[in-house]
Amino acid sequence: YLYVADVLDHNIHVMEKHADWNLTHVKTLQLDTLVDNLSIDPHTGDVWTGCHPNGMKLFYHDPENPPASEVLRIQNILSEEPVVTRVYADSGSVLQGTSVASVYEGKLLIGTVFHRALYCEL
Repeated sequence: YLYVADVLDHNIHVMEKHADWNLTHVKTLQLDTLVDNLSIDPHTGDVWTGCHPNGMKLFYHDPENPPASEVLRIQNILSEEPVVTRVYADSGSVLQGTSVASVYEGKLLIGTVFHRALYCEL
């Protein structure tokens, strides 16, 4: 499967890749945030994504009113009812403009557009 983040439309498209390299649209998962880069947990198949809850703050960055950060974990994305969990959320006081989240062996690394990264034990 191929997962495509559609940042401005707030969703993730799921495509099935066939042996001849053609793609078939399987589903679209609508989310209430601007979805940025996607990462797949190699052990569970969970989709992790860094998100932007307020796109205007991201696009018109103001250090006095920084953009918030959010990380979502999507379990069972191929099922009829995937489980979407907000794993991290911040107003911009710790992280500004989260763009990616990736897990490896119980650890989460969150990257941003504007400044630092955050390392978390899960």
